[in-house]
Amino acid sequence: MQDNERIIELIAKSIDEPLTAPEQALVDAAMQNSLAIRVAADGLREFDALLKRTGMVLPDEGFPLRVLARVEAYEKHRSRIQWLLTLLLFFLGSFAALFWFLANAGALVNTAIELVSALVLVIPLAIVFLFALIQFVGHGPLLLYALIVLALTVLWARVSGSWVPSHNIK
Repeated sequence: MQDNERIIELIAKSIDEPLTAPEQALVDAAMQNSLAIRVAADGLREFDALLKRTGMVLPDEGFPLRVLARVEAYEKHRSRIQWLLTLLLFFLGSFAALFWFLANAGALVNTAIELVSALVLVIPLAIVFLFALIQFVGHGPLLLYALIVLALTVLWARVSGSWVPSHNIK
């Protein structure tokens, strides 16, 4: 595996500068013995040709820096596009939320008024219930059965739809 990496580095080096005789012999022998090395060499040469066709200014240090510069330019471009898309989605989402609030303002105000009126009714009822609970703590099993029956009755009324507050404020 390490030997294959060394061969690929030599092939990349051969794109930018000539190899020494022992290095060239090593690359030629590896290409004769391995189809994967030949495919990698062809891929590196095609990629180098693509970089040259794009008209990119070549860095002084050669092939590896050209690849890194190209990847960095792509990442900067991509992040700029992603930033703009994020801002666009944020603006459109804010606009849709504002439109929804404006379209449903009456229903929201009506719901808030019904919620406040329900709380005005439920809070004193809860306080009275708490005092009754404290008073009858000694009657544990009977109180437990009564609470279960109360909970089931409230649940049944909510599920059946017969317990719906009807506050028509106009």
